[in-house]
Amino acid sequence: MKEYIRLLRLLKPYKWLLVLAFILTLLYSVTNAISVYLSIPLLRTLFLSNNPQNLAPPNQFNNIFDSFRYAFDAYIFSDTDKVNILAKVCVLLMLFFFSKNLFGYLQSILTQYVQKSMTTSIRRRMYQKFTTLSLKYFSEKRSGDVISRFISDVNLLQSSISVSFTNIIKEPMLIIIFLVMAFFISWKLTLISIVIVPIALILIIYIGRKLRKYSYRVQDKLSEFTSVIAETIYGSKIIRAFSMENFENRKFEKKLRSYFRVQMKHAIYNNLSSPMTEFLSVAVGVFIIWYGGREIFQGGGLAPEEFLGFLIIIFQLMTPIKDLSSVNNMIQESATAAVRIFDILDTEPEIFDKKNAVTLKDFNNAIEFRNVSFFYEEDRLILNDVSLKINKMEKVAIVGLSGVGKSTFVDLIPRFYDVTSGEVLIDGINIKDIKLDSLRNLFGIVTQEIILFNDTIKNNIAYGYEDIPMEKIIEAAINANAHEFILETEKGYDTLIGERGIKLSGGQKQRIAIARALLKNAPIMIFDEATSSLDTESENLIQEAIERLVKNNTSIIIAHRLSTIRDADRIIVLHDGHIENIGTHDELMEDEDSIYKKLYELQFS
Repeated sequence: MKEYIRLLRLLKPYKWLLVLAFILTLLYSVTNAISVYLSIPLLRTLFLSNNPQNLAPPNQFNNIFDSFRYAFDAYIFSDTDKVNILAKVCVLLMLFFFSKNLFGYLQSILTQYVQKSMTTSIRRRMYQKFTTLSLKYFSEKRSGDVISRFISDVNLLQSSISVSFTNIIKEPMLIIIFLVMAFFISWKLTLISIVIVPIALILIIYIGRKLRKYSYRVQDKLSEFTSVIAETIYGSKIIRAFSMENFENRKFEKKLRSYFRVQMKHAIYNNLSSPMTEFLSVAVGVFIIWYGGREIFQGGGLAPEEFLGFLIIIFQLMTPIKDLSSVNNMIQESATAAVRIFDILDTEPEIFDKKNAVTLKDFNNAIEFRNVSFFYEEDRLILNDVSLKINKMEKVAIVGLSGVGKSTFVDLIPRFYDVTSGEVLIDGINIKDIKLDSLRNLFGIVTQEIILFNDTIKNNIAYGYEDIPMEKIIEAAINANAHEFILETEKGYDTLIGERGIKLSGGQKQRIAIARALLKNAPIMIFDEATSSLDTESENLIQEAIERLVKNNTSIIIAHRLSTIRDADRIIVLHDGHIENIGTHDELMEDEDSIYKKLYELQFS
């Protein structure tokens, strides 16, 4: 319940719209009640032979309802001609039914606006939160689970808030008005009617608890098979290469059946409250018909038209009671979704700006590692007491066996992760004391796994630059050896490259990424195995582009192919989490026991 209350606090910016919605709901309820009450004078007019005016209450009024009823009946029955009276009733019926639906429509539109505005705000906050979270968060979460929370949970929240907020105001209001009308027609029969309330309440609470339990399971299972779908799309080539279609189908079927079973349990409880509440209401209604009808036959109790009007009012209560019973279900479902949504919104970013962080406008001297250690998990140390200084305009290569921590080493510099101990400094300033945006603006990064977006080639090169001249984009593409193949595509620079750049080859994607880095023209360039897994021609083209890119920059290159780093100013050899050797290519080749020499000879054997 506390999650739902927290959700309601998000409605504060819309309080005046909600006040207006409340007024419209009140008007809807009143006009609805009057349209139902009109059944009594209608029945009198149609079925009674005596003078309707004689049925009006005396001038001594006991309550407001009697006053209203007297004034209302006095107007309707002021004419002795039944045809005229019937015409008045019909006009009033049209008027009040039109008013009821108009007020209901306006209230619904207002509520929908508030509900959709609130969920839009929630999605905005979630997305903004995503952009502040470290890479560690996404490495620990399934992508399907994150997407499910962003889409499915917010959709569930949207529908739940809409229904529950509307019903939690409108239905109690209708119930109260109808009960007051029924009470003043016959307090005895009304007391018999409300015996259903405590029984229905106990039923609603029980079902609500079960529903919340299964709502959480439904969302959890949904995120599981959403993850399977995402992995199937991402790994479609491997699935077909290994002929694992049947294996993946069985895996998905298992997740889907699990989701189906939980859905059915959820559906059983979700659909239970409404028919049971209706059955209890009908049972009470049937008893009232028997009891009130017997009283009429014995010459006592209500007048026939009042008794029929009372029955109409009581049976009108069934709809709001049923709808109200579903409100608790909706609250439980929205609370479940809220738990998963607030889990994201409440996650504190591990990487954030300090209160007095400084802005670094340029890179002037050096990058320095001082006794840096890092681990993802406490029992898995990646870097151990590493110290290194990289000077401005220096070209440094990082080499080592797979899994030794080369990518982690460079990821610490732009603070994709924070060091476990020690410190990384740029121009003598601890990078934790530098504003993140100004720090990362110093870097251009080209990775082995190229990240491209489902957009045009032009927009991928000019990523983040909306008004940059086309000439600069073309210049960057030329320097990245990408211009020629771009012109050969269907629409040139306006060609859509598909999700993850699927329409391009590996070498083409790599050159687009280099063009993007060239356009940024950052003072520090990082290449994370940018030429691995490419054919010789693509490697040569990319190597040429890299040479242009690093000509006037400080560069850090993680190299898989050691031939590409022979001209590096220094080569850093990582081994077992520490720096094993430092030197030029020639210096490291002179050391017979160096890991670098063994790796080099192994590649060119």
